[in-house]
Amino acid sequence: MVILLYFHKIRRTSHSAALGINMQKLSYELVLDQKKSKYDIGLSQKFYWTGIAGIGILLILIKIFESYDINIGDTELFNYVLVGLFICVGIGWLYGLFAYNGQNRTIRGFITFDENEITINHSKKFQVADMTNIEFNVYDFKGRGINFYSDGDANRSYGGNNFISFDYQNKRYKFQFVADSKKHKDLLTKELMGKIRSNARKKY
Repeated sequence: MVILLYFHKIRRTSHSAALGINMQKLSYELVLDQKKSKYDIGLSQKFYWTGIAGIGILLILIKIFESYDINIGDTELFNYVLVGLFICVGIGWLYGLFAYNGQNRTIRGFITFDENEITINHSKKFQVADMTNIEFNVYDFKGRGINFYSDGDANRSYGGNNFISFDYQNKRYKFQFVADSKKHKDLLTKELMGKIRSNARKKY
């Protein structure tokens, strides 16, 4: 069970006068791991690879026509098409420098973390004290640089390569979530993650 969680941080502190406890809650938009299309291909990649494929086809056509002593490389139409394809490659490369990957996802609901429980849409609750074998893999955040040698791929991460997994009532759960920024990622890793680990029954 893999769920993408698009991170939207709502930090709340509740005070219990009777117990004197400060409780921190972090809420995230919930994104199902369900792509809108079969392949996660962004607009920058479409421009880039359309241009590359088109240029390749034109080069093949030149060779074919040359075998019949026909030179299409000097025609005005050919040159216009070639320039247009190079423009496509350039647009894809430039757009990739500013685009985010992982955009073909479906957002639905939200998840809330605190040191004692993890809640999905106010309904399904996982008590941390009953979790076993809890694992975190949190390093990504929205805007993190990726794909430094652009081939049309997005050069910025949407921040979704973060995971928490655990056993709960004889079932393994795995959630994937998005940190909205480095600061938001650090809120989980530095302020809340250790408390969740400490409160779990057993961990690796």
